[in-house]
Amino acid sequence: MRTLQPIVSPQNIAIVGASERFHQNAGRVMVNLQKSNFSGEIFLVNPNYKSISGIPCYPSVLEIEEEIDLVCVIVPYLHTPKILKECVKKQVKSVIIISSGFSESGPDGITREEELKEIIRGTNITVYGPNSPGFYHFIGNWGISFSPRFEPKYFRKGSVGLISHGGSIGRAVLDANEKGLGFSYWLSPGNEMDINMNDCFEFLIDDTSTETILLIIESISEEERFFRLLHQAYIKQKPVILLPIGHSEISRIAIKHHLGRNNGYAIPWDMVNHPGLLKAESIDEVVAISWLFDAYKKAKGERTVIFSWAGATSIYLADLCDKYGIPLHPLSIELQQQIIDITGINKSFMNPLDLTTIVYDDLSKLTSCLEVLYESGDFDNIIVPFPFQVDYQNEILSGQIKKLMNESNCRFIPIFMSQGYQNELAIDILKETKKPYFFHESTAIKSLSAYLKYSACQKQKEGLNEKIIKSS
Repeated sequence: MRTLQPIVSPQNIAIVGASERFHQNAGRVMVNLQKSNFSGEIFLVNPNYKSISGIPCYPSVLEIEEEIDLVCVIVPYLHTPKILKECVKKQVKSVIIISSGFSESGPDGITREEELKEIIRGTNITVYGPNSPGFYHFIGNWGISFSPRFEPKYFRKGSVGLISHGGSIGRAVLDANEKGLGFSYWLSPGNEMDINMNDCFEFLIDDTSTETILLIIESISEEERFFRLLHQAYIKQKPVILLPIGHSEISRIAIKHHLGRNNGYAIPWDMVNHPGLLKAESIDEVVAISWLFDAYKKAKGERTVIFSWAGATSIYLADLCDKYGIPLHPLSIELQQQIIDITGINKSFMNPLDLTTIVYDDLSKLTSCLEVLYESGDFDNIIVPFPFQVDYQNEILSGQIKKLMNESNCRFIPIFMSQGYQNELAIDILKETKKPYFFHESTAIKSLSAYLKYSACQKQKEGLNEKIIKSS
């Protein structure tokens, strides 16, 4: 394995191609690094400047007296071979090449990339890229990025490590950080001329701060190694959530022009079944599943109830639970009687639970029923739909969920199903918890199912291991 450790934990960084044009990529890399919590020394390299923003600028990495851990290259592709040769001569540990114009750009670019490979052949230098958007180190509050929207001071640390083929789709997922989904790292190794996706995968498997791994990938260059790593992640109880892209004929052609991969074969992921692999079909699902793991870690259990005051809504969600394999256990006689006493409705309540619109007249009945349902201890997961916008009633219900979330270990699944503008105060109340909430009911139920099944599988594996230990 080509290790990522020198890349993500350097003592110093040299930016080759640094510029005072801060609105352009070369200038933003420097500004973004300065905005971050990187505590090491930063060197700037550009023969066209004496200094930038008061920081001395060197004409070459060879002119820097100190040993260099990491060099970030963001210059036109024509200058990249010369700079890489200087890095080899300087005995730089690692290089990130953000510059594009290599194998993704056609035959001439393939030749240029082969030249870079030849330069580092037989050396100890590690190269991440070319054509890479950089990486984010959420745990350390810093990163290498040319993004115009990079605010590491607002990074929310967490347990989710993301690897993406491509920067834009990766950053779409990373935007969930502001909702509450916490990340450890984002890695995107570009054309993978040296460091590849599997190296990043192995790094996250071994990383103690990463507990869940997200993969948004176009192709795999070492399939056997990938599936070996997948099983290692499962053994370490790290769920791997996969969103494969580029499996249609036209998208396979597009991949050649994106990251320079000339691979017409796509793994038939529909046929791949491994208990450690959770396959997603959308960015929404990727975020939902990983958020459940980040917020709640392992599932407490599979006992699930639907709590609603709207009959058709509860029936619809019950259908989705059946579709995705979530059993709805019946309410106990004692719990049914408690709900009858609170509502004054003498009927046989069931799961899915429909309190009816009687709660319009007395919202305390709504919150009290939710509290006795939670306090019963009969359920591990409570699905709470907000069928449509009813302002004050939804706000009261959100407030009660927020209160119980803070007090309990129960997993709440709030689902806002209105197709209007999602700007009601009830949503803002739940946003404060930084716990998962949902706008798409199918995503919510399907993601909960994946979360529960993975946790149940791990629990079963632990039970088998205990039996083996006891019998030995």
